[in-house]
Amino acid sequence: MSGSLPGVSIVKPLMGIDTFLEGNLESHFTLQYPKYELLLCVQDEQDPVIGLVNNLRERFPNVDCRLFIGGKDGIVNPMVHNMVPAYENAKYDLVWVSTSRIRASTPILMDLVARAVQDPTVAIVHQLPFMRNDSVHGMAAIVEKVAFGCNLGKQYLSLSQLGTHIFTGMSYLVRKPYLDKVGGLAYYGRYLAEDFCLSRDLLISGYQLVLSAFPAEQMVATASLPSYKDRMVRWWRLRLSMMPVVTLVLEPLTESLLLGAYTSWAVYYLFDVNPYCAMLVHLAVWIILDYAQLKRIQNGPLPFSFPAFLAAWWLRELLNWIVYAQGLANPRRVFWGRSTYKLQHGGLTTAVTSKPSVPM
Repeated sequence: MSGSLPGVSIVKPLMGIDTFLEGNLESHFTLQYPKYELLLCVQDEQDPVIGLVNNLRERFPNVDCRLFIGGKDGIVNPMVHNMVPAYENAKYDLVWVSTSRIRASTPILMDLVARAVQDPTVAIVHQLPFMRNDSVHGMAAIVEKVAFGCNLGKQYLSLSQLGTHIFTGMSYLVRKPYLDKVGGLAYYGRYLAEDFCLSRDLLISGYQLVLSAFPAEQMVATASLPSYKDRMVRWWRLRLSMMPVVTLVLEPLTESLLLGAYTSWAVYYLFDVNPYCAMLVHLAVWIILDYAQLKRIQNGPLPFSFPAFLAAWWLRELLNWIVYAQGLANPRRVFWGRSTYKLQHGGLTTAVTSKPSVPM
């Protein structure tokens, strides 16, 4: 069985050190898979993460690991800029892009590979963004877990089931020859949302995107509400530049409060039902279903109580309207780390100021 498994090149961009990084990296060095290589990418030769990488390479000398320092010139997206040298030197056709916050495991890798080889038309196997329980400390981290498991989770799971395009590049396995046919990773470095654009073009070319059975095990060391809000604003502006009608018109209709307001008005107008009661029932059902879905994705106990879930759920709902307002206030500017970017229609990006300092 192990001899029939294809080789996998794991590309992991790194920048700086946080509380969970050593554990994240070590989980890649200890994978029980017969044939894989670990390609670690660092932008700056002075980055302290290099010392950690060298230590792990000494501890696990049998792991095929290479370190790439620097990037490829002419690429706007800082993470793609960092990853391209490793991607272009990958030995195997299957490339697992695993960002720095992702914790790996053998069952996850086996599932990614199994789904990739089940059908020759599968170009990408991706994971639902999620958070591991042991990285959830404080209300901000709970909000992130609830956001990924509830709001994003329901869209991700339902649209993937319907075969509709939805994809985030936090953790995914891609067939390199297929991606190279549509331009290669470097080509998509002109977009900040390179994950959306490359997956869209692969779909247009007739390939499939398949969802893994395992959510991405993200470990966030320093969660905060401002950083969460800023990330959501950045993602919203990117979606607006690429899908303005969907983002401005349809996306708000997936929010519980706006949909509840429309529903309450409709049942009052059509059936003379008290709109306040209708809204309360709507919210209660929505919250119960979200909680059930979160527990289903977790597939085990949650690291917080139901009252904490309720508080985080309401915080996310209210923060999302701040995200919409702030996103509309300056829709063509995106701030990532210490860098500022200008978005064009269709997602093309130019750097206004560029000082790479973003967590990968």
